[in-house]
Amino acid sequence: MKQHKVAPGKTYPYTPWNATRFFVPLCIQAMSQGLTYPLVGVVVAHGGGGALEFSAFSQGLMIMFLLGTVGFGLITTGMMYARDRIGYIRFSTVNHFIMLFVFGLQCLLAMPYVSTLVFGLFLGLDGWQMEIARWSMFWSFPAQLGFFFRNIPQVVLYNEHRTAIANAATILRIILTALLSPLLYAIGCVGWQWGCVALSVPVVMEAALMWGFARPSVKRLPFKLQGMEKVTRLKVFLFNIPLSLGGLLLMFAVFMLNAVVNRTANGEAMLAIHLIAIGLVNPLSYGAMRNQAVAIGFPQTSFRDQRTFIFALCSGIVLGLVLLPIQIPAVSHWYFCSVQNLAEWQVPLAKRVLWVAMAFPILQALRGHAEGLAAFRKRPNAVLAGQAVFFGVLLASLVVLFFFKCPGYVMGILSLVMASFATFLTIRLGLALAWIEAPPMITPHRGTMQ
Repeated sequence: MKQHKVAPGKTYPYTPWNATRFFVPLCIQAMSQGLTYPLVGVVVAHGGGGALEFSAFSQGLMIMFLLGTVGFGLITTGMMYARDRIGYIRFSTVNHFIMLFVFGLQCLLAMPYVSTLVFGLFLGLDGWQMEIARWSMFWSFPAQLGFFFRNIPQVVLYNEHRTAIANAATILRIILTALLSPLLYAIGCVGWQWGCVALSVPVVMEAALMWGFARPSVKRLPFKLQGMEKVTRLKVFLFNIPLSLGGLLLMFAVFMLNAVVNRTANGEAMLAIHLIAIGLVNPLSYGAMRNQAVAIGFPQTSFRDQRTFIFALCSGIVLGLVLLPIQIPAVSHWYFCSVQNLAEWQVPLAKRVLWVAMAFPILQALRGHAEGLAAFRKRPNAVLAGQAVFFGVLLASLVVLFFFKCPGYVMGILSLVMASFATFLTIRLGLALAWIEAPPMITPHRGTMQ
């Protein structure tokens, strides 16, 4: 891939073109992480349990990702501290420590009595569904480790603005998943076990490729970057904690959301509709959240400099409009019935979810931008406050909607939209007050633009 050489010390001024070139590879990469799960879902949903087996498998993965949120803030942390060799080493150590801790938790939750508490009491699963969720969570550990190993080279590439290179590894993962899932389906290897295989193998391959791509960038890291504050493992770890606690709150909120939806009228069918519809929405929201990196890579120069905010708004609108084609009857019938194995009566309900969901990528883009500003100002507590509000508003919304007997299939997306909006407002308010107290000194990122 062609590199654009720059002189040492060259910075990247904001222009819509520069921001777009930086954002689009990140967006595609983030979206692909969500797009691979519907592909894996094809393998799982055609197992003996059908859509219910996919529902149980999805909840097992949800617990896996819930544990992984202990490292939720590592990418942002690395973009702030792994900009020279000392910071890189400190960041790598913290990343590996958190990875081993998460793996230990994953083993713990697979133990018989603990798994009954989590999957049975909290999620409301029983019998074969509980066992599928339990073992899907455990046997997805290669993917979990792959995600953590990928953090280190990904951060190095982001800090050099080599987002296109980072994206290439993820595109290859999508291609491998897109080839592997139909192959497994064609030869009759279906069900949750093969779903874990279809998920894990491409992720491990992606992590290996990312390391290969990032090796030249790692060699170019200066030993000590002039102007960088002293970096210690403790400082890196403490910076990550508020960001990761926020991610833990987010995933626990989704954990509670699924548990509530499962307890509505016809809960199993409602949860299946929600999970399959949200499987289309999540990739778009992940992509929209990459505006966090745009806010860090092109920091605003004054309180009135809202260029990256406008970029975030426009990108969120574009991502929201991506859901429109699924409303075409032939497309919706093909995807929801043929691919995801929903019943005919469930298709109109899933389409209604997507109408509401069009607002979600917009709000996620604005929230991601606000979180990026907070990280650049080294105010991770502002992000944590926003995530706490997300958790509180989501739970309050669920309680109110459940009390008024809102249909389970739409309850989840309504709560997510309201919670995301509240998070955005909370972080922006905190940043406005902080800016008045102490305007930041802007030190743009340096490196190689792809």
